[in-house]
Amino acid sequence: MADKVTNIVVANSVDEMTGGAPYAPAGEPFGQARLVARHWCHDYNQLTDARQRQAVLISHLKCPGSVQIESTFQIEYALNCSIGKGCFINHNATFLDVCPIKLGNQVLVGPNCIISSAVGRTQIWPEHYPPEEAGLPVSIGHRVWIGANATICAGVTIGDNAVIGAGSLVTSDIPANAVAYGVPATVQRNITQSTQ
Repeated sequence: MADKVTNIVVANSVDEMTGGAPYAPAGEPFGQARLVARHWCHDYNQLTDARQRQAVLISHLKCPGSVQIESTFQIEYALNCSIGKGCFINHNATFLDVCPIKLGNQVLVGPNCIISSAVGRTQIWPEHYPPEEAGLPVSIGHRVWIGANATICAGVTIGDNAVIGAGSLVTSDIPANAVAYGVPATVQRNITQSTQ
């Protein structure tokens, strides 16, 4: 009896990539989509007028007017990101939105943070991308506080009211109402007082 061969479907579009299908990051249309996002980030980061910045965020990222994102902001595709009301993203944030990245309401992201939905990427330069990679969604609940220099990895869910300590590497889910930190981040204690 012949061995059964499983065919892996490789994404041919950004929509298929968003659904988690493996894709060739160096190929088209992915390179073109990244180029469009890079130009958008450059233009956004040059703006100094608060009203202009808000208008650009609302129109391009489809986020509420209460969202604030400081320069320099980098997002890989700018197609798969949902940001809730009252979120504040501090300087030098990087979002790799291969799959959806969802931030709830009133999320605070410290400076130099990375939120990545790309699985297993080891190179940042397109000429060194692997032949294939894939992604997993990232979900961050309401009223989450992420300290400076933290990295949130693909497939992670962080519950409401959680606090992620500065410099942490979050590789697995963090429950609601928890303080987590470390490399990798682990829950250190629970938050018992009201966060409302």
